[in-house]
Amino acid sequence: MTDKTKEIEEAEVLGPEIDMVGVKGDALAEMPQNAPRKPNSVTYTRDEGVAHQVKTLASFGLSKGSIAIACQISMYVLDKYYMEEFLFGVANMQKRIAALAFEAAEGGSVPMIMYLAKTKLGWVESSTVEHVGEVRAVVSNKPLTKEEFVARYLEVSADKKEEDDV
Repeated sequence: MTDKTKEIEEAEVLGPEIDMVGVKGDALAEMPQNAPRKPNSVTYTRDEGVAHQVKTLASFGLSKGSIAIACQISMYVLDKYYMEEFLFGVANMQKRIAALAFEAAEGGSVPMIMYLAKTKLGWVESSTVEHVGEVRAVVSNKPLTKEEFVARYLEVSADKKEEDDV
């Protein structure tokens, strides 16, 4: 088996195999949207180097798409062959961040203590607004006519001016 044949066998097929012989016009527009894919004639073999790379990149917080691009594999291959490594890397990142947060809280960081109390212990800050005094207006969504507006706001202002002048 030659090196070229081996590369073709280990290569990953990213799209469906389409026979373009005799196709006229826009072939993609004429294809049904949910057409079943033909089985891939080329299979993918799992690589431990890629598995380690996926685990490392996931532990740095990269998304699946970014990891797939960095490792030069498709999302499908990442999901099928390297999902365990991806999840292990994400869990490792979360473990390191949780340890840092807990160390900061133990060190006396008030914002971190409050954050952990709210997220992990269910604490809630509730604020109460008290209104003191007389309520002189009622809020309504009904629009005022011009006459109502003048009577309510403009004439009252004129009456107050007369009282102030006395």
